[in-house]
Amino acid sequence: MRFFDKQFRKFQNGSCGNNLFWYSMGKKLIINGSGAMKSYSPYEKSPWFYVDYIIEEVIIEKGVTSIGAYAFFNNRGLFKVDIAESVNSIGWSAFSGCRDLENIKIPDSVDFISGWAFVGCHSLTEIKVPENVDGINQYTFCNCSSLRKVILPSSITYIDDRAFCSCNKLEEILIPDSVTYIGEEIFNYCSSLKEIYYPAGRNFESKLCNGNYARLIPIDNLRWKVEGKTLTVGGVSEIKSYSYEATPWRDSLRDIQRIIIEDGVRKIDANAFAECTRLEQLTIPASVKTIGDGAFTFCYCGDRTINGGRNVIWSLEDGTLMIKKNPAAKNESNFSTGYETWQVVEGNITGVKIERGIVPGKNFFDWLGHMGDDVTVTF
Repeated sequence: MRFFDKQFRKFQNGSCGNNLFWYSMGKKLIINGSGAMKSYSPYEKSPWFYVDYIIEEVIIEKGVTSIGAYAFFNNRGLFKVDIAESVNSIGWSAFSGCRDLENIKIPDSVDFISGWAFVGCHSLTEIKVPENVDGINQYTFCNCSSLRKVILPSSITYIDDRAFCSCNKLEEILIPDSVTYIGEEIFNYCSSLKEIYYPAGRNFESKLCNGNYARLIPIDNLRWKVEGKTLTVGGVSEIKSYSYEATPWRDSLRDIQRIIIEDGVRKIDANAFAECTRLEQLTIPASVKTIGDGAFTFCYCGDRTINGGRNVIWSLEDGTLMIKKNPAAKNESNFSTGYETWQVVEGNITGVKIERGIVPGKNFFDWLGHMGDDVTVTF
């Protein structure tokens, strides 16, 4: 009975909108009902701000359509938030000052995020902005001091003043081609920022480099389009190295089933098409002489990985097929995957080099015989 009384005293509830209700039990807060959440202010704080224990987890259930202004302002201790797909907006300063917040996924239903929404979320390491959001408002992610990865959708048309200022662990970012307006000092005090990829020809340079030492990399002649399940890429001699979050076609990565590289491309750098997990067909012209490590990592042709097996990866370096141990492999690699994984580029291969520790299998030698005497092999 004492245990029940103790738990009962911890149960608190109330309303937070015309048809919305909140209740807390232990360190968990649940908001349910239907409609918009009430907005608050620094002077009229949300009712759960005054509960007699620290809330660590928030669940916003289906039916809630908005998160009100200052809803979780300075809720220190809050580290996890689950937001239902029914939510379409996040209010002004909704999570500002939540210094322990490290786990939040903004659902695709959200099409508006107000300014200052995540200011001072020092534990937040990654954020993916939903595809329906058309802009990043002022100070939205300012002073998110642990933020390392930001994925911006191709729907955004503006990034307002100081949107990412003082994100001092952010190392690189891609400004989508859809952006036509850049505010002041958006990357001010981003001390670790090394590379900013941005659409060329829009005079963004002075604003992008204000307050940081990043290298500005304009994206110009690259042509790419997604039609149905097919990605076509060309217009440059080199498809450069990307991190996953920076690929221009990242919004379609999980749907692409065919990749066509246009003639004239000579080099495909590392990670350019990593994570195309539904890839079924790959077309590479004879002009390609170099394919970087992991350019197609985790891409699958049927049940075969493009870049080798678990223990072995391959790359193409100026016509030489390099067969290497996967750095992630725990044990000595045994190479026995045959030629299937690089069959798509076998016409581009003039030589083979096998790293020490790789043991070729019979099917490898069968493939080598098929290639003829024009291919040299080095161990």
